[in-house]
Amino acid sequence: MKLSLPLPVLDPRRRWAEVLEPLVEVTSPRRELVHGLPASLLGRWSNARSRRALSRDGSFREHQEIVDRTLTGFAWNLEGITTHAESRSVDAVLWNIERGKRFDALREILRTHEVLGGADLYLLCEADWGMGRSGNRHVPRVLAEEMGMGYVFAPSHLVLSAGDLAEQGHGRANEEALHGVTLLTRHRVRRVCGVPLPEYVDKFHVTERRLGWKRALLCEVVLPDGPVTVAVVHLDPFAPPRHRARQMRIVLRAVERFGNHRVLLGGDLNTTTYDLGSAPGLAMNVVYRLAFLGFQRTVEAYMIPEKTFERRTFGALHDAGLTTEGYTNPDKGTIYYDLNDPELVAKSLEYLPRPVFDWLRRRLEPWNGCVPLRLDWFAGRGLQPRRADVIERPTAEGSHVADHNPVWVQLAQG
Repeated sequence: MKLSLPLPVLDPRRRWAEVLEPLVEVTSPRRELVHGLPASLLGRWSNARSRRALSRDGSFREHQEIVDRTLTGFAWNLEGITTHAESRSVDAVLWNIERGKRFDALREILRTHEVLGGADLYLLCEADWGMGRSGNRHVPRVLAEEMGMGYVFAPSHLVLSAGDLAEQGHGRANEEALHGVTLLTRHRVRRVCGVPLPEYVDKFHVTERRLGWKRALLCEVVLPDGPVTVAVVHLDPFAPPRHRARQMRIVLRAVERFGNHRVLLGGDLNTTTYDLGSAPGLAMNVVYRLAFLGFQRTVEAYMIPEKTFERRTFGALHDAGLTTEGYTNPDKGTIYYDLNDPELVAKSLEYLPRPVFDWLRRRLEPWNGCVPLRLDWFAGRGLQPRRADVIERPTAEGSHVADHNPVWVQLAQG
């Protein structure tokens, strides 16, 4: 089922429909995104017991058009970006920056790191825009300003809570309360498009209560040797692999509609092999994988999801003519399941009963409680990747930046 916008965020069809957003020409260098909803109103909506109850709230009905317009909108500032100087290569970085809540460390790494600093394109997942947990910064805008770059931000959610389980104690009310994906760029952008991704789990009923849906961002970027479609993608972890594959196919159909042969797709594809949407679904996944592979091979499979339980997602890329080969280092993980991290322990206990968690901790002792996974990927079509790497656990002033590792690729030009 395909539907054209507008489609209200509380419409039950939204969870499963493929929604078409219009292509947006970049005809002005700046575009603002200010909804003007006060924190007190967002707090009132967060207390609704259900989506149905929220839909009956008069204050929500009064402002629903603003919510819908915000969650299909963009913010950008591309002033000062013109045709970039000729270059023999373009460096791109993909990074799930975990909201940008360790902002000072993130800024320092992007300024000074020998590989990550000075890239031409940054594809950033989990970017906050006026969230208390990240100091109510407009993370993409501030990063772009301080790095002398342009940015495009596409909101995915209007967040009605402080954050996830480990983000409840910061004590700062959300201001804009937006969260999404962004592209930082040193090159001109001609067109943009949002790609709403159907949900498997209603995010109004999880700890990080929110309205909206994950939304990929497509930008036509003019590189020195011509235009390329850059897609910033964040697939759903609260879903089984077949649903992530469906989300990927929707993104790729939008890429084809966008019209460029050359494509650079980067994102947190959440190739976890698990369904985090429900405790029964997670339990069935765990039992099936242990029975099928055994414990050690299950752990090893985290590094080769394209060959095991996430084949359909990578098959969708292959069918669209995209490949990950040469774009992502196959020997390094992009995140760690690290039971030495208190925040990860807290998240794990949200899904796992204590006896199961204690059993898992014992079984992971041969790995010192820490195993790598590959969740974040670059893929491309019509481009020439020269080198690719994963930068493991970058730190600034003794502080790690995010739970994911950044992925870097260098593209030949000309």
